[in-house]
Amino acid sequence: MSPLDDIRALVESAPDGDLAAKQSAIERQNHLRQAPGGLGRLSEIVAWMAQWQGTPIPKIERPMVAIYASSHGITKHGVASQPGANTKRMVEMLRTGGAATNHIAAAGGAGLRVFEMAIEKPTADFSEGPAMSEKECAATIAFGMEAIAEKPDLLVLGETGIGGGTAAAAVACAMFGGNATYWVRAGAWVPPEVVEARVEVVRKAMETHRGQLSDPLEILRRVGGRELAALVGAIIAARMQGIPVILDVFSTCVAASVVHALKSGGADHCLAGHLSSEPAHRAILDRLSQKPLLDLGLRCSEGAGASATIGLLKAACAANEHADIGDD
Repeated sequence: MSPLDDIRALVESAPDGDLAAKQSAIERQNHLRQAPGGLGRLSEIVAWMAQWQGTPIPKIERPMVAIYASSHGITKHGVASQPGANTKRMVEMLRTGGAATNHIAAAGGAGLRVFEMAIEKPTADFSEGPAMSEKECAATIAFGMEAIAEKPDLLVLGETGIGGGTAAAAVACAMFGGNATYWVRAGAWVPPEVVEARVEVVRKAMETHRGQLSDPLEILRRVGGRELAALVGAIIAARMQGIPVILDVFSTCVAASVVHALKSGGADHCLAGHLSSEPAHRAILDRLSQKPLLDLGLRCSEGAGASATIGLLKAACAANEHADIGDD
């Protein structure tokens, strides 16, 4: 029996949320003193929140931003977008409150936790062999579930780590097909030689693991990374506990696609917080049939864009909770 079988069973048993609460929220919206559909997507957000929180009047009182950080063996191939880029430095900034995400999260009244996963010990080079063993992948997924330990009522996910985007591109390529160039597509600020290095890593990985990429979790452990595995764990745990999830950039959406591939609708409790300036981000959102809440052209990851949606979601919930309900 594979250590990953327990993860598969957990996803298969995941609840579908409270559809009665969702319907009650929709009916409540229909009776607000406003033009029908006047709140647009804000009404959709409330209905979505109601389903996953299990109440027709959802609230956001304990939002949490969880950021996963790890390192990758593929960095030796020159996949970093900037010379001297340092995962450890970014983690330190997040821990000490010096990153943009810290201030954006604080503005939304959210706590922030950084989950650092053996940065000093990169995963294996997945262009040459599996990034993780089955045991390591399963343990990392379980570690990711700790994001809900403080029982947040909204979970915002982010990640950081040199090589993470390339790993996410490899997972997407293995899951959805297409060539490496399509999924590696980065923003215009990434030097051409770096893009070429990333494409070559993904292309080689597809060759190395050919014939062994039919299962989502097998794909994850072979060509993914610890941050992706932990994100998968956080998404699964949130589903089991009725916690809505906001996704950040490409990598977090790829993690959600792994859960969705394990069970159709398995990531329906997740919403795309924003659309980054990476073309591959839009591509993965299309595969998930997700429409981002914001489109700010952000280039950074670390949960910044997703954290910016907390205030929007709070506003939607407040409009629903305190609205003057008209007579029939």
